[in-house]
Amino acid sequence: MVRILLYTGKGGVGKTSVSAATGIELAKRGLKTLVISTDPAHSLRDAFKKSIGSEPVEVGKNLFLQEISVTEAIKKYWDNLKLYLTALMRSQGVDGIAAEEIATMPGFDEATELLYIREYAKDNRFDVVVMDTAPTGESLKLLSFPEAFSWYMERIFPISRKTAKIMRPLMKPFLGVPIPDDKVFGSIEELYSQMREVKEILSDPETTTIRLVCNPDRMSFNETKRAFTYLLMYGYNVDSVIVNKIYADDTGDFLKKWRESQTEVLEEIETAFADLKIMKIPMSANEPTGQKLLEEMGKKLYEDADPMSVMSSIIPPVQFISDGDHKMVKIRIPFADKKNTQLHNRGGELVVQIDNWRRVFFLPQSMSDLNPVNAEFNKGFLNIEMS
Repeated sequence: MVRILLYTGKGGVGKTSVSAATGIELAKRGLKTLVISTDPAHSLRDAFKKSIGSEPVEVGKNLFLQEISVTEAIKKYWDNLKLYLTALMRSQGVDGIAAEEIATMPGFDEATELLYIREYAKDNRFDVVVMDTAPTGESLKLLSFPEAFSWYMERIFPISRKTAKIMRPLMKPFLGVPIPDDKVFGSIEELYSQMREVKEILSDPETTTIRLVCNPDRMSFNETKRAFTYLLMYGYNVDSVIVNKIYADDTGDFLKKWRESQTEVLEEIETAFADLKIMKIPMSANEPTGQKLLEEMGKKLYEDADPMSVMSSIIPPVQFISDGDHKMVKIRIPFADKKNTQLHNRGGELVVQIDNWRRVFFLPQSMSDLNPVNAEFNKGFLNIEMS
């Protein structure tokens, strides 16, 4: 079984360095390891001081690197569907270049990265895939895409392949728009199936682990809490928080106030994430670039811990509870604010929105015709009573 370790956090906290150091540590332990960058502003090559391409490149024993090319990936996975959408836009009078831009559906870029993960999870080329992701907001878009794609496809392409085959010659002269052909439907069906697989891979806590990287400052801490909440809402397992760039006690009077502030934030991190493993990395005297310095960083980070392990107890982020007439949906969202949380049932779908992030939960059959009648926060969980 391939293990997937995904590192995310606020921009500038050191995700790339932590991902790179993790990859080196795993390779040293004899595991065939791929470190893959999904950040559009790739910096993996800078961390390793190596030339990296859009396909895995071996840079050491058991260690491979890859920086995804979105252009190549879209062509590889989405070509037929994009060609159809471009033709559809052109049929409505949109000029060529604009049609191609509009045809790039929301999330195309994110999905290409996910399909690489699916590929590596299935072909067992590597023992472990370490993902260096974009900053938090982009990572959340990436991880929320599989469900969004399914919703989008079911509503944009509700017509079946068989129906389209019958209707295409009859309706085309009247509609003035291209009706999807078999290649397009084949692409849609394949992508739909692949996205379901991706969701299963990323949601399996034994396969995929997400780790939050932050710095011991107030802004980073607050964003980490929000990221943790949103990731749990989408059903993903987070097992640890890595606190990077901690000032040592001997850094002198000039940084005294900074150290005091960091100490205060570190205590709050320990309390807020008490059920996760907290790992700490001191501020390095040198920028951690090049394999030697990254290897030193990996030693400090993991010490006796195994990077492959699930580092904290797995608490199901979402539970559907049915006990006789008592029906409840239980969602683990520890730092959500009740006044910024909205929910309703829309035709068998429970819609939960926190701030700007929304997830559609497909309710089990026993709850599909029920509505949320009461909701309360209790010990980090949102308990939604359905009736």
